[in-house]
Amino acid sequence: MSFAARLESGVGQGMRMFRRQLFYVQVHQDHFTARAVDGDRAIHRQCYALGNRAGPTKEFSAIRVELKAIFSELKTGFSFVRPWALLHFDPVEYPITKEGLAAFQAAAMRSGVSFCWLSTWEHPHEDKELLDMLK
Repeated sequence: MSFAARLESGVGQGMRMFRRQLFYVQVHQDHFTARAVDGDRAIHRQCYALGNRAGPTKEFSAIRVELKAIFSELKTGFSFVRPWALLHFDPVEYPITKEGLAAFQAAAMRSGVSFCWLSTWEHPHEDKELLDMLK
């Protein structure tokens, strides 16, 4: 293999170290469903702190632990850039206040992502629209 061919193949592999991943996390009444956008597997994690709907969510330490485990499991390979996440709250199934959204965003960012979007759309997001966010 020539030097130029080895260099090109190495550049292709090295560029993955600078690729940013995007995680899509749906928040339900008692669990998270998460996946890497353009990935082929989903993770389902129970979280007792989500089910406490008597008032505002207060158990963010438990939520942070679950999100950290989810993000660690979804990461593929090594990268110099931290992933981004989108937390999706179905407004009918999981109604949430603005203060609750801010607390979830802070918990996610302390769990291993560099930025976290929040969504309260009624319908799940498609991979195509989520990939457009990275452009």
